[in-house]
Amino acid sequence: MKKYIVILLAAVLAVSCNDNLFLEERTYEDDTNSFFKNQQAIEIALASAYSEVQYMVFGNQRGGSDHNWMLFGMGLDTFAPTGGNTHFSNWSLLTEDSGYARHYGEYMYKLSNRANIVVDMIDEHPEIEYTSETVKNNLRAEAVFLRAWAFRVIAGMFGQVLYSEHMTTEARYDNELIGREEAWAKLAADFEYAEQNLPSTPRLMGTVTKAAAAHYLSEIYLCLGEFQKAEQAASRVIDKTDGNYQLMTTRFGNRADQAVDRYGNSLAAPQGAYWDLFRSSGLTEVGKFASDSNPNDPGNLEAIWVAQIDYTVGQDNWPLGGSGDSWWRMHKPVLESTWAPWIPMGGKNGQRDGSDGKKYYVFTADAVCFPKGVAPAGAGDPPKTVTGEDLEGRKLAYNISTRIDSLAVRAQGNGAATSLGLLASEFVQRPAGDILGSYWDDPNDFRGSEVMIQRDCYTPSGKKWSEVKKEVQARVAAGLYAVTAADTVNITPRFWKFSDDRHLFDAGNAYYDTDWYMIRIAETYLLRAEARLAQGNKAGAAQDINVLRSRAGAKACSADDIDIDYILDERVRELFGEEQRWVTLSRLSCNPKATYVTECYPTQNYTTSNTFYERTRKYGFGYENEDRGREAYTDALGNTRHRPNIMPHNYLLPIPIQIIQSNKDVKIEQNPGYGSKKE
Repeated sequence: MKKYIVILLAAVLAVSCNDNLFLEERTYEDDTNSFFKNQQAIEIALASAYSEVQYMVFGNQRGGSDHNWMLFGMGLDTFAPTGGNTHFSNWSLLTEDSGYARHYGEYMYKLSNRANIVVDMIDEHPEIEYTSETVKNNLRAEAVFLRAWAFRVIAGMFGQVLYSEHMTTEARYDNELIGREEAWAKLAADFEYAEQNLPSTPRLMGTVTKAAAAHYLSEIYLCLGEFQKAEQAASRVIDKTDGNYQLMTTRFGNRADQAVDRYGNSLAAPQGAYWDLFRSSGLTEVGKFASDSNPNDPGNLEAIWVAQIDYTVGQDNWPLGGSGDSWWRMHKPVLESTWAPWIPMGGKNGQRDGSDGKKYYVFTADAVCFPKGVAPAGAGDPPKTVTGEDLEGRKLAYNISTRIDSLAVRAQGNGAATSLGLLASEFVQRPAGDILGSYWDDPNDFRGSEVMIQRDCYTPSGKKWSEVKKEVQARVAAGLYAVTAADTVNITPRFWKFSDDRHLFDAGNAYYDTDWYMIRIAETYLLRAEARLAQGNKAGAAQDINVLRSRAGAKACSADDIDIDYILDERVRELFGEEQRWVTLSRLSCNPKATYVTECYPTQNYTTSNTFYERTRKYGFGYENEDRGREAYTDALGNTRHRPNIMPHNYLLPIPIQIIQSNKDVKIEQNPGYGSKKE
């Protein structure tokens, strides 16, 4: 066992280090080497485990792969893939052979195993020297936390867990097979241990703390029906028992002195403080940092755990030095282009000739502009000035040569962007008061305002696309112009939490550089609100939610408003794209301990209905251009629409066939509804 630990640790270190610590394979007899007698080996092995978390957040976005977005709720009640015939838009394609399911199965077990390597190394090698016993306990607690986080994701996405508290010595996962309730009990013990032994402040930027453990402990207690314990765990974060964390209501970070955004919207706090949460790395001049991205800013007390990308390590003009290729190990970040406005790239001329002899613009890239007086501030050639009758010299937002700019439109042709695109659901896109429904229940809520969601773009004439589209439709109806599919595309919003109007380089691979939140204290408030709802304390739940709504400028909710739907809606308003939505909806489905969901979702099984299924059917994309067996309905405007064709058993992913077949010593039954268990 010890021999295998050292060999595997050496292999892990060889691929995870980005300095000169490349280790040769050693046998156990070789571990008298001084390297294995100090805590540096443990710290580097932990870095290898953290790299798995980074990869699951950032890594596979490159190259058009959307695997990583599964955890955050792709295809559920908040956002969807752009195509209508993928695994999470046409759910019948999700089978035990799916690479999507295998992706999370493989990488979460890999993460748990890397964490267990650290636990075993600490426990089985007393000769390792530490600066103190406290530091030793801190490092072990980090590993236990990361193991628990991995198994939390597996329990949330697959239900069944091949659980182990030690490293796996075989290629397969033939450990103890347990159901998710038993797994939750083990995770509660792990997060309890982690909270007791982790420090209150991060060991390094991006490492976990007591507050992170207490946050997830609150969630796990909710899963187990331990509602008072869930409230108490969240309270230890909120009341600062476990560290100095709080909601940000004052300006901070590398753009704190900016009074308005480029459209003239006020950035006075607290509106500006929320905007600050998502700003990328500051820049003094091309390629020169003023500071790290705002999720890591020392003044950001809202960030409890942040995934680090660090893809620029090693370039000469970056302060960290190193090998210079670490960003490739993350497969290059394309967060911005993934969420950027969807504007067709085909055709370089947005002007069309009508049969009435007039020229006008339609929906193509070179016909996208900012309002008059607003110039692009991004990469690429100098912005072109649009010329022509009544065009007033506006600047194009898109530069055709480099395919990247301050609009960050999704483009093809270089590494800056990708074919991958995600669409926020219509309930997220629509503003408050829309007749067809919206998550936004108050027009004054700045989280859903133009400050954070730019819902429109402009033509060279200065008109909004929404206005021009009506004009185009009128011309078509009058027989003055025959439209093409590209001419009539809907331009999707730009979400400023996934984007910025400043970019790092005029060209190159680094564009929108921001690390990503794993936990903000805003979510801790929502966990405590849920725990209070579960105990019948709706007034207390409303009090917690109103802390967030007050910051957002939204009207206060009352105790009468509170049920699980209201909390899930508020999670969208506050945490869209950040929350690990699959885990949230799955733990609230078919869980007899989650008694408080039955007010909204009384039926909880895998054949008829559950929370996951009903929320997705109600709020998810229906893909109107394709039926695919989707149920039709008539909306408030009399239009025929379609619901997602999700099925109740999809609240759990199928167990990957590779895991079932490789575990000869453990009988794994496929989750109901899939494979041989399909019903």
